[in-house]
Amino acid sequence: MNVAPAVRRWALRLGLAMVVAVAIGYLPGGMVRRDPRAIKLEQQLAEQHVAATELEAANARLAREIEAQRTDVHAIERRARVDLGMVYSDEIVMRIRREGEP
Repeated sequence: MNVAPAVRRWALRLGLAMVVAVAIGYLPGGMVRRDPRAIKLEQQLAEQHVAATELEAANARLAREIEAQRTDVHAIERRARVDLGMVYSDEIVMRIRREGEP
């Protein structure tokens, strides 16, 4: 079968145009140009991950302190002395005023 060169040429052009159209249609929009809103949201997400990690560490520290207050004698004594001002019955408490304090 003999096909004219012009028909072959146009068929090739049409085929290539179809391939390009399909490729553009299936190309994800994010690969062409990044949306500034998406960039901002990704930055906020990263900040939230950092904040969550810091809060997890703080919660773990507080959980350790709570457990120490329940079980560790030295931690209980330290809390009683510092926060509540408690002393043993055979101890003497001396209050020293600093200059400028009433």
